[in-house]
Amino acid sequence: MSTTNERYDRSQRLFGVAGQQKLSCTRVAIGGVSGLGSPMIQHLALLGIAHVAMIEPQELDNTNRNRFVGAKSTDPVPGSFKVDLAERLVAEINPHVEVTKIRASIVSPEAFAAIKAADWVIGAFDHDGPRYVLNEVAAAYGKPYIDLASDVPEPGVYGGHVCVSGFGCGCLSCRGILDMKAVQEWLASPEDRAAR
Repeated sequence: MSTTNERYDRSQRLFGVAGQQKLSCTRVAIGGVSGLGSPMIQHLALLGIAHVAMIEPQELDNTNRNRFVGAKSTDPVPGSFKVDLAERLVAEINPHVEVTKIRASIVSPEAFAAIKAADWVIGAFDHDGPRYVLNEVAAAYGKPYIDLASDVPEPGVYGGHVCVSGFGCGCLSCRGILDMKAVQEWLASPEDRAAR
């Protein structure tokens, strides 16, 4: 057995050799690279997918350090883009995984192109606005979409969800998962926000 097969031995036991080969050809786009997105990227690199496109405009800040997988105490704040840290994480885990970094909003031509090129789309945003946009773009391109959300609505209370859309099972909007008022506020222009 080659080193490559040994590396993926446990995955092959679960998914079979054909399943592992399929993973090694899979392209994933992830919107939101932080507390949920960074562990997803870690696991995708461990699984040996072909390519991950990471869509995230923000830099690391000190409040991210307790949940951003791959952030080091020496990473400067400001000055460390989350996609750069996630790219480093992937390279350290599995240099065979190709990475595309998109330091732009989910509402950008680069993000839309990455979603169009992906086999699977994962959303890990902490706001319903970008979650709505990613859901709509994935649906428009016919891509299966996995939405991850976590929330602390009040001290001591934790919530969240995992939702898969596509395959004819309904989008996040039709399932009533999104707060459409929050979506409208996020999509509003600065002038509309000021008027509110």
